[in-house]
Amino acid sequence: MSGIEIEPVARLRAARPAGDPDIASRVTLPFPLGWPDLEAGEFRSESVSPALDEASRERLRALASAASGSPVDTVVTATSVLLARFARSADVAVAAVARQTGDTPPTVSVVTDELSPDASFAEVLERIAAGEGQPVQELAPGRDGLPIVVAPGGTNLSPLSLAGTTLWLTVDDDFATTLHYDAGSWSRAAAESIAGHLAALLRAAAVEPSRPVADLDIGAEAGAEFPDTAVAYEDLTSAPERFVRWAERAPDRLAVVHGDVAWTYGDLLERVSRLRGVLAANGVGPGTRVALLLDRSPELVAATLAVSLSGAAYVGLDLNEPGPRLATMLDDADCRLILTRAADDSRLPEGEQPVLVVDEVLEGQGSGGEFVTPAPGDAAYVTYTSGSTGVPKGVLVPHRGLTNLVNWYQETFEVVPGDRMPQLARPSFDGWSLEVWPCLANGATLCVPDEGIRRSAVELARWLCREEITTCFVTTALGVELFGQPWAELGPRLRSLLVGGEKLPAYPPPDLPFRLYNVYGPTETSMLATCGEMSTPRSGAPPIGTPLANVRARVLDERLSPVPAGAVGELYLGGEGVALGYLNRPELTASKFVDGPSGREYATGDLVRVRPGGSIEFVGRVDTQVKLRGFRIELGEVEAAVRSLPGVRDAVAVIHATESGGGRLMAYVRPDPRRAPDGSGLRARLSEALPDYMVPTEVTVLDVFPLTPHGKTDRAELARRTPSGGGDGDAPATDLERLLAELWCEVLSVGSVSREDSFFDLGGDSLTAMRLSAKARARGIRLGAEHLFEYEVLHELAAELEQGETNTGEAA
Repeated sequence: MSGIEIEPVARLRAARPAGDPDIASRVTLPFPLGWPDLEAGEFRSESVSPALDEASRERLRALASAASGSPVDTVVTATSVLLARFARSADVAVAAVARQTGDTPPTVSVVTDELSPDASFAEVLERIAAGEGQPVQELAPGRDGLPIVVAPGGTNLSPLSLAGTTLWLTVDDDFATTLHYDAGSWSRAAAESIAGHLAALLRAAAVEPSRPVADLDIGAEAGAEFPDTAVAYEDLTSAPERFVRWAERAPDRLAVVHGDVAWTYGDLLERVSRLRGVLAANGVGPGTRVALLLDRSPELVAATLAVSLSGAAYVGLDLNEPGPRLATMLDDADCRLILTRAADDSRLPEGEQPVLVVDEVLEGQGSGGEFVTPAPGDAAYVTYTSGSTGVPKGVLVPHRGLTNLVNWYQETFEVVPGDRMPQLARPSFDGWSLEVWPCLANGATLCVPDEGIRRSAVELARWLCREEITTCFVTTALGVELFGQPWAELGPRLRSLLVGGEKLPAYPPPDLPFRLYNVYGPTETSMLATCGEMSTPRSGAPPIGTPLANVRARVLDERLSPVPAGAVGELYLGGEGVALGYLNRPELTASKFVDGPSGREYATGDLVRVRPGGSIEFVGRVDTQVKLRGFRIELGEVEAAVRSLPGVRDAVAVIHATESGGGRLMAYVRPDPRRAPDGSGLRARLSEALPDYMVPTEVTVLDVFPLTPHGKTDRAELARRTPSGGGDGDAPATDLERLLAELWCEVLSVGSVSREDSFFDLGGDSLTAMRLSAKARARGIRLGAEHLFEYEVLHELAAELEQGETNTGEAA
């Protein structure tokens, strides 16, 4: 194992004297899975020596002399370059120890530098030797959390003098280098791997010191290897055709259930056939697109099947989208028809596109139309995702990707007739297709809950058990809420729970009565690309698994070369699931969908590393894209929307991490000095242009943005700022109001709340409503998440709870 990761150094930052430059990060090297508790173990020092031949040492001595540097400077430079390559980060930190004299403790300097991949090794060495171009933090030995240490030969280094450091290097005047490590934390193979990379880099730098550091050899010839995932599935029938096959084979089996509505496969097929005939009469066929502007319902399922069996592609849209954004997507999609229900047609944006109200068609009379067999390369659907330019982009997903997913899903989770699966996701989220197609293509029953059930983890868990759900996919944030439910009491029939959409912060509890899977996949790879079962809880965040059947994965550096095992690189995905591209975006398609050694690949923009055993660990992004509550958000789109508002000179959007492991979307603006805007007014304007999940919780006006030592906007500093929250109105007036305000501050991660504040204006959503409900019940308040959707203002909520006499215990 030779992985390297960058972590914030809160302790170093907090300890530095006022006015000293910030240390942006420290470098740690994670151990293999099952990492030991360092504080509990006994320290055992062992060492290994990087192999440097005499010719390389001679060249390195000359190189150090030319730069007026020392062997320590040279090895610090090499270590910095190695860490930058492994961590795929320009900001690195390495501790350099001055030679000890007499009884005086050695001085430790944490050297940070912003390494340009185009800079040469000689240039970086000159800067480090001269002490120019990088902030230097003087620290005394004994501080916790020091970065990797490079020291002169003979320096006495131990856990007693360098607490928290389990890896260091010593180098003498002749460049004899030794890597010391804690054998209780590192295996010898891992230490030898690091030493081998360092030796390769030093040898390369000795031969070509003027070569860019990104091009220097670090002994990474092989790169991360994945097992062959090729599977020759026997049945390559498209997902909609499989539904027809099940309907003809078992027409009396339940297909869709929603409240009092229960359609069999035969009922659903009859309605689909009828709607298919109307679609054909309106010119819907292969090569066309149809917009679905319907909420979760059996009608939405029937409409999707009818469009698919017409040979057209469906475009899932959200009824709650702001009108202008919805109009933009409809204009881009150029749909032949918009399908909606009578109850929802008032939400249609202004336009001339033809609209078909499906209610009467589905329940009326009439013969059906002939079904069309879609080709594997035809577009099955279009999903719109956030766009960095401020305009959403449509992803064209082919039937072959959908078919491969259905086959893998059935084989992995053993979906058979009699199974019951829920439909929870918004129609505009590709998770909707993940719920519907593996269910109906395999003869199972799709269960659609009422809106209130989706808003409460307690009620959802009960509903899953009451409906005897067997396989279920939920977003990560909702999954975390479900982990804590009393499953043993509820007696679930659930076999498999899949969670995905954003990074899972920690392993779930070990006593869940079902199998749990962490899944990952961009929209551009037909919903899913990797999956991993979480069977044994471990420390740290769980990996995102290994590639699915017929999915190929590669981890590449900025030069598109494979990274060494354990190093951070961008994930490229190929195989059956790769999308056709972006609708009406040929240049963007060409830049993101590239030719690989085994066919077309999608450059995900996700940074990952491969753990021992082949599982993939998600690290971050190469850009500012984020995942929040399962939704993909380009911060650039949010920033573009903010910048377009009157009075805004510049804008930055960041994610503020919350204690629960989730996040809050925040925006900071620099005002136009001629007319400074009001933050709350900006937020109201944004709600007219962006969907609810992309509207910042808080918009703060700043005269200037904080800067990094290198003069860039310090997004990390903005993300660390505590949201001010509300509190501008009257203070909570009753005991219950004060207790609710305390809980709101806790779950929303805000500083204060007034009695006039709205839960949702402060950044609340259905998931935080669930958390609030759980915390309130623990404090004796019988508060359900549904209460917040009816009484979102604090004093109104308190009054309702008091009037209904639903609060007990401490709040009584």
